[in-house]
Amino acid sequence: PVILTVFFGSAEVSSMVAADRKVTILSRTVSDLVAQSTTISNTDISNIFTASKAILAPYANAPADLRMRVSAININATGTTATVAWSNASGTDYSAHAKDAVITTIPAARKIANSQLIWSEVEYDYKSPTGQYIVGELKLTDQFFARPRQSVTICRPEQNVTTCS
Repeated sequence: PVILTVFFGSAEVSSMVAADRKVTILSRTVSDLVAQSTTISNTDISNIFTASKAILAPYANAPADLRMRVSAININATGTTATVAWSNASGTDYSAHAKDAVITTIPAARKIANSQLIWSEVEYDYKSPTGQYIVGELKLTDQFFARPRQSVTICRPEQNVTTCS
């Protein structure tokens, strides 16, 4: 019994670590795909969210298990305040950040004056095949920051963000 417990336990831990790694890759992919644009539309955002879900295969079976959010964060001229330029979310009970909301969780080293960050956040409710009966769901989360690559800021016309550089 002890050897079987160790065997199944190590298989469960390995599976959870693999799922956590996929969540990390997913958060980086969302930021990277958005950061490559100069202007991004609703269709682009929808396509990015849809394509990104494939990264979690074979883990994410139910859409409610995965939540993603991507936001453009403007850093003010003094590099002290970070506010939301635009934000989109995908997933049950996961909403976009409000426009012009002040974000206090941006690390100080990322707050470069007069710049913009693309911030992606991912949450995934991991349910292991056998461990869910013992420990239940585990919430795996990750976030990633990227800088726009083709311009200083990324326009989002559908959210009335049309002043870009």
